[in-house]
Amino acid sequence: MINSRALIITGFVFLFFLLLLAKLFSIQILKNEYYTLVAERQQNKPRVIRAERGIIKDCNGEVLSFTRDNVSFFVDTRMINESQIDTISKVFSKTFGKPVSYYKKIIRNGKRNVCIERKVLMSKALHLKKLIIDGFFYEEDFTRVYPYGNLAAHVIGYVNRELKGVEGIEKVYDEFLAGKDGRYLFERDVMGKIISVDESHSIPPVPGNNVVLTINKTYQKILQEELIAGMKKYNGESGVGIIMNPNNGAILALANVPDFDPANYNLFSATERRNRALTDTYEPGSTMKPFVLSILFNEKLAKENELIDVEGGKITFYRTSITDTHPHDVLTVREVLEQSSNVGIAKLSTRISDELFYRYLRNYGFGNPTYIEISGEAEGYLKKPKNFSKLSKAFMSFGYEFSVTPLQMITAFSALINGGVLYKPYVVEKITNPNGEVVSISEPKKIRRVIDEKVSHKIRDMMIGVVEKGTATAAQLDYVYVGGKTGTSQKLVNGKYVKGKYNSSFIGYLPAENPQIVCLILIDSPEIAKYGGLVAAPVFKNIANRLLEYDLSLAPTRKKIVRKKKLIEQLIAEDVNTKENYYDKFFNPTNEKKMLPDRPSKINVQKGVMPDLRKMNLRDAIVIMNGLGIKYKINGSGYVVSQSIEPGEKLTSSSICNIKCQLNINRKVLNLN
Repeated sequence: MINSRALIITGFVFLFFLLLLAKLFSIQILKNEYYTLVAERQQNKPRVIRAERGIIKDCNGEVLSFTRDNVSFFVDTRMINESQIDTISKVFSKTFGKPVSYYKKIIRNGKRNVCIERKVLMSKALHLKKLIIDGFFYEEDFTRVYPYGNLAAHVIGYVNRELKGVEGIEKVYDEFLAGKDGRYLFERDVMGKIISVDESHSIPPVPGNNVVLTINKTYQKILQEELIAGMKKYNGESGVGIIMNPNNGAILALANVPDFDPANYNLFSATERRNRALTDTYEPGSTMKPFVLSILFNEKLAKENELIDVEGGKITFYRTSITDTHPHDVLTVREVLEQSSNVGIAKLSTRISDELFYRYLRNYGFGNPTYIEISGEAEGYLKKPKNFSKLSKAFMSFGYEFSVTPLQMITAFSALINGGVLYKPYVVEKITNPNGEVVSISEPKKIRRVIDEKVSHKIRDMMIGVVEKGTATAAQLDYVYVGGKTGTSQKLVNGKYVKGKYNSSFIGYLPAENPQIVCLILIDSPEIAKYGGLVAAPVFKNIANRLLEYDLSLAPTRKKIVRKKKLIEQLIAEDVNTKENYYDKFFNPTNEKKMLPDRPSKINVQKGVMPDLRKMNLRDAIVIMNGLGIKYKINGSGYVVSQSIEPGEKLTSSSICNIKCQLNINRKVLNLN
């Protein structure tokens, strides 16, 4: 009896051990991979917690880029059965409104870890995190958000899927923005649910610092909208706009058209993502002329009211023709700038030595990168004096034979009008930690003094005339005086100038008497019109009007400007709208006369003697009469057809000459042989 009981007990023990061995075989051999995964999820092991990337803000604290704490959900197909698939699919279907079959198909067709929903908002993720099923897990999946889309995209840049900066401020300040990832040691229960954290062995993540830009969001919005509108109106290929504070180098807005959405950068081409304001160079055209005059005045080589014989708007210099878009016979130095005379500025440039010319342009920053915080900047091209040809200086004086970036040009132009000091441009105002404490701050950096302060003020005053009575009347505002310079340059493609392709530009500043902002507009290859005064200047005007409406501090004192339609101004308006095509004739060789720096006027002008003004345009006649101190009255506009004081008569202090003009003249009207 006792032996039978012992045998039964022994049999049960043996059977137990057989079952135990079978279970161990199943665990260790048959389901080894499954239980290894379960063990890994249940054991205490450190988990990396990603740091939240810092925020990028505009100068007023508006958030331009931030990180959203999203969650992505996964299913490990090796650890899940059909019943669990059904449960997960129903929960996700109810949450996201997709069919149950949608999730079942993803899970059944997947291998190993399958993502069933990516970047779920935290509001929905909190509910889904409560779902406890073997093989179902989630991970923090941050998303970089650009709340204003393409606004300032070329300045801000973008990040890749790992939230690492690729372009713009996101790239250059990646080390500051990224923060430091943390490490937590979790204790889990048998279901894998976190029940505690081992604080002694855990390191919390450190959020990234915040970068505050000099960019003003509203300025940027206005610039982009008006640049896009201008591009559409004039049918240009691309456009660049920059707004800068000329007194410290801070970039207030910078835009390129076409642009891109940094949140979906991969959908845009490299051309659209390229920051043309820094990377693309162009020949600046007539926007170069005030720089040349600043050299002349600074070296006392010219005077503002000095008369220059511009010879009807066409001269030949070393067998090469130089022409003006609007011909004149005589202009003052001021009028050479106002009427953008290539002939006049080319003649004046011969007074400057090659070395002096090069040194000043170099001091303005041409041929050197500005070293702004954004990467990818080109340095432009400025040939050295030893490489100058006999034509180089003349053509450089009106913006050919060298190239600049838009950023270089506006930086140099700021020195031209701010009192003569070149500042380093910058786009980052300060860096703060997550608590708002300042880590570092950017101070305006003076590079060098380029010209005397009085010369700067003189050039600034002269460029008011460009807008009020010169080639940029389309930039005039109703309540605030502005100054600026137009530019039109034929495009150089593969070493050849392309007919019909132009860069049209305008750089303007306001208020004219104390500039607070300077704005550059560059339209590439406009098909409707081509001159900077007709294409870029109106875009500037629209921008300036909107800025003045938004920012009252730009011009606290405003008064309606009454502009009288004088005869001279009417004549200028006619000149601006003429459709000449002289730019295609720059390099036509000829065997005519050579250009001399101080050629006497064609008109025989003697002090105290009335000159012959007939057949002369009204502007030139007025210049000569003012120079002789002659009092005059004018009837009509256009060209002089008669004068009350005959040529050669002696003039007295009481002499008054009545001038009759008309727009179209011929020999019969003038009675000339």
